[in-house]
Amino acid sequence: MNEYLKYLPIIIGWLIFGISHSVLASSLIKDKLNLRPLNFRRLYNIFSIFAVLFIFILGSTIRPEYLFPNDKTSQAIGLIIATFGFLLVKLAFRPISFSEFMGIKPEQKQHLITSGIYARMRHPLYTALILGVIGFVIFSPTYTNLVHAICILIYLIIGIHYEEKRLIAHFGKEYEDYKKQTPMLFPTLRR
Repeated sequence: MNEYLKYLPIIIGWLIFGISHSVLASSLIKDKLNLRPLNFRRLYNIFSIFAVLFIFILGSTIRPEYLFPNDKTSQAIGLIIATFGFLLVKLAFRPISFSEFMGIKPEQKQHLITSGIYARMRHPLYTALILGVIGFVIFSPTYTNLVHAICILIYLIIGIHYEEKRLIAHFGKEYEDYKKQTPMLFPTLRR
């Protein structure tokens, strides 16, 4: 039991990240801070990047213990899965400005994107992250990476729930209809 306590700082780090990330994403906080949307987006992204880096650096201080042998086969499989995630990110960003997403330039008026990969799934970026996380664990199958992956996947499930609520609040019936027709994470082949 004591040997598992070394993962507690990582779990606490992801818990704090998840709570703060969700709270900062809420419109309540955006309105209270009274920042211009562009400045808020930049701060939000900078905070997220540094928080995630800190958690991974924290995890790197734990001596690696492997779930299964880390050989060229597992590395190849992990890279293939992560590559599918990367390709999905590229598809997901086709109709979205990466500069706007990162807060480099102001966002244009938001509209519901239902074409391209978004015609097949509602959250391709989350699916891409899931593929990346799974690929990473298979590529480097340490218990530490597994703990990171479990924490990220739990947060994703919770995050998707709140994201859907925000999208319904913003787009209303248009999003509710889209939600009925389009799967959340796994693409449909029909359309």
